[in-house]
Amino acid sequence: MTDQERNIIISIWDDMDLRQKLEDSPYSLTQDELMALQNNDRLNTKPKHLLADVLIKKALLQVRN
Repeated sequence: MTDQERNIIISIWDDMDLRQKLEDSPYSLTQDELMALQNNDRLNTKPKHLLADVLIKKALLQVRN
């Protein structure tokens, strides 16, 4: 497995060992590991924002009716 493939997997699936390493010893992480965690955080926030938008639109439609 290449480093790029590993980072993609971490970005999508969130590596809990890496999260723990971030908590215990943040300066020991490589730039690639930090980027993978940051990408995972971005991926996790997008669905939350989309869900909030849907709920707001649904509430507005109910108010109009």
